[in-house]
Amino acid sequence: MARLRARLLRRLAHLAALAVPGTLVEVFLRCGTASCGCHRDPARRHGPHLYLKFRDSEGRATGLYVPRAHAGEVRRAAEAWKALWETSVAVGALNRQALRQRLRRKPGAAGGR
Repeated sequence: MARLRARLLRRLAHLAALAVPGTLVEVFLRCGTASCGCHRDPARRHGPHLYLKFRDSEGRATGLYVPRAHAGEVRRAAEAWKALWETSVAVGALNRQALRQRLRRKPGAAGGR
């Protein structure tokens, strides 16, 4: 268990350097040009446009437009965020298991009162 925990902690450190919190969303939009076909035909939209959706420091939902040239970079950062979260949950489960074992020790045993 100690080896697994150490490996997960190394993975967390690696992912923390890459991760960006948020969810990627692809949207199709109508433009503001009246002569464009997207206004006459609802099936004709522009896109997909990529946005990174997240909550700001005050808890409000917001988004960041991702230019096509940066789509790969932002996709990797969002995937790293997901992996960071999953790895944190795995470390937490190991921590809980270790805590459970410590709490089950009998009083008067080494380290107890």
